[in-house]
Amino acid sequence: MNHDVQISQLGRMRRLAPAAALAFFPSIAFSQVSGDERPRRTGPSATAPTLGPVGGLLQGADRSLPPVPVTSSATGSRPVILVTGYWPPTNEAVRRFSQDPAKNPGGWEGSDWMGSGYDIVSYFPEFANPNCSNCGVGFGDLEVDYQDTTADFEVITDLHRPIAILTLSRGFPGNSWEVESNQFNRNVWFDDFIVPRQPDMTPPDSSLDADALRLTALPTQEIVDAVAAANVGVAPYICYTASGGGFLSEYIAYLGVWYQARNNDPTLPDWCVTAGHVHVGVNVTWPAASDAVDVTLATIVDYVDRVRSCPPIVPYCEGLPNSEGFGAQLSAIGSPSIAADELELLVQRVPRNTAGIAFYGPSRANAPLGNGLLCVGGGLYRLPIPGLANNVTAMILPLDFSSAPLASGPGTVTAGSTWGIQVWYRDVGLGAGTNTTNALEITFCP
Repeated sequence: MNHDVQISQLGRMRRLAPAAALAFFPSIAFSQVSGDERPRRTGPSATAPTLGPVGGLLQGADRSLPPVPVTSSATGSRPVILVTGYWPPTNEAVRRFSQDPAKNPGGWEGSDWMGSGYDIVSYFPEFANPNCSNCGVGFGDLEVDYQDTTADFEVITDLHRPIAILTLSRGFPGNSWEVESNQFNRNVWFDDFIVPRQPDMTPPDSSLDADALRLTALPTQEIVDAVAAANVGVAPYICYTASGGGFLSEYIAYLGVWYQARNNDPTLPDWCVTAGHVHVGVNVTWPAASDAVDVTLATIVDYVDRVRSCPPIVPYCEGLPNSEGFGAQLSAIGSPSIAADELELLVQRVPRNTAGIAFYGPSRANAPLGNGLLCVGGGLYRLPIPGLANNVTAMILPLDFSSAPLASGPGTVTAGSTWGIQVWYRDVGLGAGTNTTNALEITFCP
């Protein structure tokens, strides 16, 4: 598995021993399997929030976008990976991918980048001192201002319809390459430089509760492993326990993962496979940042290729309202490739700190189960690793293709086979005490 899911109360999802979790649920006709949890990889975590720089004010509201050449993932041209920067060294690390000749007189390097079949395009604010410490608002695209960033991000994503988004910004002192796990739909942000100092919409995302969590969709552990192996002069790790800082860094990070969540459907012309944020240490040099960006982008390209090579995952059925007032939402992270062994289930909008178990079967169904619906039929097989939601109503459950029931017995998942999968969770605050998510129909590939 490529995602470490041992996430703590704030950002890390906790897991229960199977027996402890199953004790919460009434009986159901699951095929019984045994299995131990696989060893999980961990990484260091930040202990303090990251704040963007503050300082002098540079007036300006230029939102000019490059006139040529426009590439879009939705128009039949090469798919686009969007990269954004805030503050040095990130804007300099992605300058070569700008299509604006005024910003990038050396010429756009993102066309069919590295022969990958993807175009890389970048946007970032400019500063009077390109190596500034107290940078202020800046000028041009994605100024350090909530209104400007909101408007520009909408224009940019509408223009390019990116299949992947990587947002970057400056982080802590040091040489860190901090891959952020958590982005929050904040009701209150740190003030920016120009009145109004808060976003026009707080929280920005009306589809979720205030301060709800959206997790990164990046292949985080793969990025960390690849950047570490490249030895380019940065210290990569995943930040599980902290937020993105509550300023423009986390704001644009949230816009990115929110865009991906809205367009996480392979049938859409705007399909966005992955999105997430990296904080780059203040002391990372421009060449080192550029090299780390290249390694990160290469990892994203490989990940997107894997996801695109498999049949689309199809959601069906629905999660009925729980004690939080919402239907729980089930989605997938990663590719349904058996060889990649990276697929995980993300459950959102469940009661805080509740337990859940995933099960799968060969057909669809529609029958009552607790306060919800049983949407999977045939012989049902329970995954041996249960999950526990954190205090922002989300949990992750991994799929392990190397052990039962996925790897052996009547529930064996093979390339080309199609299964429905669903999560059943405890909900003591309402009626029968349990509920279910929607279901996913997954056709697995080699």
